[in-house]
Amino acid sequence: MTDINQFIKDTTTASFTEDVIEASNHSLVIVDFWAPWCGPCKQLTPTLEKIVGEHNGNVLLCKVNVDENQAIAAQMGIQSIPAVFAFKDQKPIDGFMGNITEDELRKFFDKHANSQDTKVEGQLQEAINLKQEKNFDQALTILESIIEDNSDNVDVISEIADCYLQMGKFDFANEFLASLSPQILNNEKIRQLKSAIELSQSEPIDDANISNLQEKIEENPSDHQSRIDLSLYYNSIGEKSLAADLLIKSIHIDREWNEKAAQTQLLKFFEAWGFVDPVTVEKRKDLSAILFS
Repeated sequence: MTDINQFIKDTTTASFTEDVIEASNHSLVIVDFWAPWCGPCKQLTPTLEKIVGEHNGNVLLCKVNVDENQAIAAQMGIQSIPAVFAFKDQKPIDGFMGNITEDELRKFFDKHANSQDTKVEGQLQEAINLKQEKNFDQALTILESIIEDNSDNVDVISEIADCYLQMGKFDFANEFLASLSPQILNNEKIRQLKSAIELSQSEPIDDANISNLQEKIEENPSDHQSRIDLSLYYNSIGEKSLAADLLIKSIHIDREWNEKAAQTQLLKFFEAWGFVDPVTVEKRKDLSAILFS
């Protein structure tokens, strides 16, 4: 009989890189963020352990107590638990928050632990190639044909939403996202795209307004709204570090201003940029230093 304990371990902020990031080069690693006081966690974790045991070592489970490891929980943007992430090749590829049924959990495992259908993979890659050539209409035609029989395929869903985003069809993107189930909307990749779409709809700022915002901040470093407005501009031109630094300074001055508006905006940036983006990784450390100092 297989000892499933060898595939399940408690991990910490200090051991996260070894237990999760490095291990994901060789196996699918499921990370379970939980706490002793969390009722839904007590329901979900045993099911996670059971399904991991059924995969006989092809899947590893790492459990993170958020009370004892607040730094890594903050870096991952954990706002509610239970929260589960799947890691492969040193990056998070999927995830969800909240308790789900065993059937839904098995689908989550099957999607990542088993190979996807070769035909679907080929069609998806064809659509991605068309997107890279800016041929979005043809890419959408292929993606929409795939999703007819793969309605919960997050990779296909994200490519459709990204097509609309790159085409500037924000109404279509919002309508498409609104049609998705809460579980899919809670997926990390979809949340990332949703944030990117929301940010792309920000009102453009002209040169005069930019100079005005900069002057306001110089005159009054506590002008948090001007910091947020200017950070949106910097993000829109790809200056992610400058955008994040404006918000981090705002949080340092007064993290509670306007119901933590600066922190909320910064987390939206992190979602849009992705957890493994170098700027996200660096600025999450800066944010953690403020929040847990």
